[in-house]
Amino acid sequence: MEDIFNRKQLIMNPLKTKLSAIREQCRQRLMSLHLKFLQLIYGKRSVPLSYWLTFQSVAKLIFRSPDPLFPGYKSLQSRGASLQVQELRQLLWNDVLGLWAIDRTTVELLWRRIQCDRPKVVIECGAGASSLILAKYAALSCSAPMESCVVFSLEQDMHIKQTIEGRLAESGLSEHVKILYAPISEEGKYQLDTDRLWELLGTKRADWLFIDGPAGPEDCRVWTLRLLAKFCRPGARWFIDDAMRDGELGILREWSRLPGIVVEGIYPTGKGLGTGSVIDPERVAMA
Repeated sequence: MEDIFNRKQLIMNPLKTKLSAIREQCRQRLMSLHLKFLQLIYGKRSVPLSYWLTFQSVAKLIFRSPDPLFPGYKSLQSRGASLQVQELRQLLWNDVLGLWAIDRTTVELLWRRIQCDRPKVVIECGAGASSLILAKYAALSCSAPMESCVVFSLEQDMHIKQTIEGRLAESGLSEHVKILYAPISEEGKYQLDTDRLWELLGTKRADWLFIDGPAGPEDCRVWTLRLLAKFCRPGARWFIDDAMRDGELGILREWSRLPGIVVEGIYPTGKGLGTGSVIDPERVAMA
């Protein structure tokens, strides 16, 4: 009997693997069509969070898998050489986008938004390709003395910090970005030297937050807005990448309940780009 059981297992395991692969292919195709549909309906606008949460519930029932809305990394992977933005193409020519870094479509969306919003002070969570992009914006758009721009990047990994600092130096962009080493706690919360950041900011306040870190437990980014809101001006715009993951959807749900925070929705592009604003920094910090 045991021999018969083992033979059945040998037959069934490859079948289960094949069925799982087919189900995953179907999921990815459906999500791709879904994003194209939303892009057609909403154009350049974000899609309300309530829609994503409802669709997430339906997708979980159908596919019975974690992160059912999250596209496959392979479909998002490209090189910086494929960017449509001429100012960034050479800068990121050999960079792999869409794997651990932000993907091509999200880069291009952020570039359009930053040209429109014209922030003078940006704080980002997670140094990387985004640091180079923000530095390039600062160098091109804020060259006059009265229009100076500065980017503060929080990075938990000293090696990444040093690597990106080297990239910035090679590109002549070091003066525009200050990378602050901020290791994370067991909870995944940045251990930030807030006195140092206050000192660097002086009388300035952040106009933009870009959240693509820290890396850690599923909900580790939930702390970021509470931590950084006090450094923002009222009305500061925030973005969070990977917004189609279960963890980030849960974070956005929690942020929508915070006093002083507005969650506008998620742009249906790449891995999902959540967006909103800090309308009352003091209330967020006290929450």
